[in-house]
Amino acid sequence: MKKFLVLFVFAAAIFSQTTKQDSGGILSPFQSCYDVKFYDISLIINTVEKSINGNVLMRAEAINDITKILVDLDQIYKIESVELMEEKNSTPLKFTHSDGKIWIDFPHTFKHGKIFQTKITYSGIPTVAKRPPWDEGFVWSKSKDGKDWVTVTCQGGGADVWWPCKDHPSDRADSVLLHFTVPDELICVGSGKFKSAINNNNKTKTWNWFVSTPINNYCVMFYLGNYKQIDYDYTSITGEKFPFTVYVLPENFERAKEHSPQFLQQMKVQEELIGPYPFRADKYSVVEAPHLGMEHQTAIGYGYGWKNHQQFQFDWLHHHEFSHEWWANLVACKDWSEFWIAEGLGTYMQPLYLEKVFGKDEYNRYLKSIKRFSNKVPVAPRGEKSSSESYNMDIYYKGAWIVHTLRYYLGDEIFFKILRRWAYPTKEMESIKDGRQCRFATTDELLKMAENISGKKLDWFWEVYLRHASLPKLHYKQDNNKLTLWWETENNLQFNLPVEIKINDKIVRLEMNSNRGEIFTPQNSDFIIDPNEWILKDSVKE
Repeated sequence: MKKFLVLFVFAAAIFSQTTKQDSGGILSPFQSCYDVKFYDISLIINTVEKSINGNVLMRAEAINDITKILVDLDQIYKIESVELMEEKNSTPLKFTHSDGKIWIDFPHTFKHGKIFQTKITYSGIPTVAKRPPWDEGFVWSKSKDGKDWVTVTCQGGGADVWWPCKDHPSDRADSVLLHFTVPDELICVGSGKFKSAINNNNKTKTWNWFVSTPINNYCVMFYLGNYKQIDYDYTSITGEKFPFTVYVLPENFERAKEHSPQFLQQMKVQEELIGPYPFRADKYSVVEAPHLGMEHQTAIGYGYGWKNHQQFQFDWLHHHEFSHEWWANLVACKDWSEFWIAEGLGTYMQPLYLEKVFGKDEYNRYLKSIKRFSNKVPVAPRGEKSSSESYNMDIYYKGAWIVHTLRYYLGDEIFFKILRRWAYPTKEMESIKDGRQCRFATTDELLKMAENISGKKLDWFWEVYLRHASLPKLHYKQDNNKLTLWWETENNLQFNLPVEIKINDKIVRLEMNSNRGEIFTPQNSDFIIDPNEWILKDSVKE
């Protein structure tokens, strides 16, 4: 089995078996009643005691008239206080902290549309991630020089594993201010744009970062270590320059310096395919992490060892996480039931990159290498789901293959228009970088966009491939010179996907009206169904 398949299969197993907390699911009325606009996170990270303490200010808007709200925070922490911040005054608030939920009572009603601010001060020893990044918690590690190397992972369990927040993918803060007080011998890389590093003259330094655009809670991040920087000069397809930095441990500096220039090419190809890098207002950075990798916005976690895939001429791990800057961070899932949008489209960008740089044969070879599906649950199940309910390997591989088959059906010209508009719905949005370019997407929205651009009905394609678990089965039989093909689908759903057939040296495209098609073949001729392996299917010979 190929090494990267092993890694992803291992990832799925770990995620499903070790995630104790769970993000998303059905929102409580005490969470759906407010919309978070801004977080201000101030933390002291004690690497000796492996503890954190600090406070988080949350600014939110009341969606309904409210007197009580719910905020998430791991039960492991002690809450020192909860305050209502009004102008220059602060008022202590009544609260209870039970089962990872903070119930906060207000002294008066906040009417619909009213902005309010709470400040939660807390402390504790965080959960340790046993198998990061698929197990939530802190990663306390050391680089070879004996210096501390620390981060946290929380995609599955949610950011409430380390700071109080509304732990649901449907609510992204418009911006986040970050302050990390850490040992002064270390560098602390955060999400967003670097603001300052202040020496506190007590052997600590406070690093200040600002995320100027909407961000998923699990992507709010820090990395602490004895980092060295590799700075690149990169100009976006928009003509703008933005900070492009690789943060690497000293022992790997020369290796990273030799390896990472390909990241510039990956950025260039991605921009050409689906539009400009979305977070030009802040930065792009790759940060060496004590775990495999994660798509933390503007600060991609990277732990693959500064090497290429064993069988393909590129760093697939970086490329996959980097692709999430578009599919996950620019285009976010409002519910975890839409997880495939991030992982399926993110995975499909790897063969597209190979095709662009090395040719179509490499594109096909990569797709064949990930042709591994369980078909046990729909890729895009209907209804609200938590992260653990939605996470499985089919959202990666099967999701990518569904997009591959859609490309076949629509043709390259239409398909690549759709792919770009899925990232940026209008040409005008490609020039925006103040946060308005970020949006939530749903499976049904992508369907409507694809139909509008292509002029074709695609609901049958979506229903079979995304809303049902089993693959369509292509039956075929030959009687004398007549070759008959027909689709069998779960619940006898309509499925009119045409099929290419190679007869001798000629490829013909057979239309499948009412799930069925017939073609006459010359006597004693050879035929191959789907010779270029475009179609995601099971095949059955009668």
